[in-house]
Amino acid sequence: ARKDTFLMASTSAALPPPTGGWDTRESIADTPENRAIILENWFAETDKVTVRRGSSSHATGMTGAVQSLIEYIPLTGVGALFAANGGNLYDVSSSGAVGAAVVSGKSNDKWQFVNIGTTGGQFVRCFNGADASLLYNGSTWATTALTGSGLTAANLIWGNLHQNRLWAGEKDSLDAWYLGVNDVSGSMTKFPLGGVATKGGYIMAMGTWTRDSGSGQDDVAVFLTSEGEAIVYAGTNPSSATKWSLIGVFAIGKPIGRRCIVKAGSDIILMTQDGFVPLSGILSMDRSQSRLVALSDQIASAVNTAVRSYGDIFGWQPILYPKGIMLVFNIMQSETTSHQYVFNTITGSPCKFTGLDAVCWGMLNDNLYFGKADGTVSKFDDGTSDLGVAIEADALQAFSYFKSSQSNKVFKLVEPIFESDGNPNAAIDLNLDFQVKTPTGVAAASPTRSGIWGVSNWGVGIWGTAGQVYRGWRGVRGKGRSASLRIRINTSTARPSWIATNFTYQKGGQL
Repeated sequence: ARKDTFLMASTSAALPPPTGGWDTRESIADTPENRAIILENWFAETDKVTVRRGSSSHATGMTGAVQSLIEYIPLTGVGALFAANGGNLYDVSSSGAVGAAVVSGKSNDKWQFVNIGTTGGQFVRCFNGADASLLYNGSTWATTALTGSGLTAANLIWGNLHQNRLWAGEKDSLDAWYLGVNDVSGSMTKFPLGGVATKGGYIMAMGTWTRDSGSGQDDVAVFLTSEGEAIVYAGTNPSSATKWSLIGVFAIGKPIGRRCIVKAGSDIILMTQDGFVPLSGILSMDRSQSRLVALSDQIASAVNTAVRSYGDIFGWQPILYPKGIMLVFNIMQSETTSHQYVFNTITGSPCKFTGLDAVCWGMLNDNLYFGKADGTVSKFDDGTSDLGVAIEADALQAFSYFKSSQSNKVFKLVEPIFESDGNPNAAIDLNLDFQVKTPTGVAAASPTRSGIWGVSNWGVGIWGTAGQVYRGWRGVRGKGRSASLRIRINTSTARPSWIATNFTYQKGGQL
């Protein structure tokens, strides 16, 4: 039998961190070197991947799941945040135990809301499909009436502000309703879509698509139906044949839940069974080609599996977090557990967050919050732990042939390089020839055993003002044509970034 002959001289090579993000689309053998096969609780930045920040306690004192967070946006000054829980609304604008409910006795906590600015002030109007719509003016909650011939106002379940008009719709209906310009209450006019929606169903949600860089008269109205149609209208006055016209009806994947739309720049992103797709892309091609423009294309397999397994559970929700350059998609796994698919809004690189178990998300004064099944509200992107619980980060970079796919290599040493404000305490495992093995190293919150990064703190050096560089060679053993390093970190104090990896190996002859 032929035996490989390995050269005595060692070869060194460097691999970049997986800044290209998590990839479930490509086969494990074809994943580009700057991507990851696993990227959990690591956020892909432009030049490194960094353990996500943690979450801190914000509001307590409620019982049962917090299913909605409602943000009130004033014209000036500080806004307000309200949590829906147990048929009540609580003011959770400040941290700590909640006081008495500001609204009580409602049928469910699944509210959709719209902020509206008029000459009469700033308002937020809310709909849950079972109770009279709620209106908040910055100081008082009321059930100021919405009326209309044939309208059952308590059935209104979605809302949208389009061309200075409040639009809303009843559950299980293809009729949309709208108010006059700058009105927040009063008589609504019906706009039926039953003759346009060729697949039937009902209106799931409505959004406004800004086709240029800002809001204006060329913005179009988009109605999404439960059966997977996007009905698009242009114009400013739906009661005028000359100022309102149908652009078209487009086939899309079925929307996932009422909270299936998020505004992102001039575009809107839709959560559908076909993935997370920008409206600007999906309208220009057949549905069968939607994956070509889907934001989620790189993790299409994971999204498809999640939709099939959990798509009917309430709580799927996208939210844009500009301060964190993140677009977050909440993926429910049960009524109490969830994970998130998170995209860098600059690069589009995806990753997966776990350990948060958010049921709903909301913004307040540019900060991001989430409600949980235990009746609490947490502040996201705060601190280095989740309410004192360590964050477990796991990454498996793509396999590399090191520019020589036909030769075996005996791997001797690896040197992952971190930038961190504290000892990264990383556990490392070498994987060979596309075999993802069960990790053997143990990531710990402190250096308590061999195999944990930082026992000797080799090569610690100052790195600007952000922290230090942690580097040092680690012995590994393995022979194969390709290799990948798995790095796991368990931390409640530090926030490491993975910035590079060096390998040393002996190269064998051609196979």
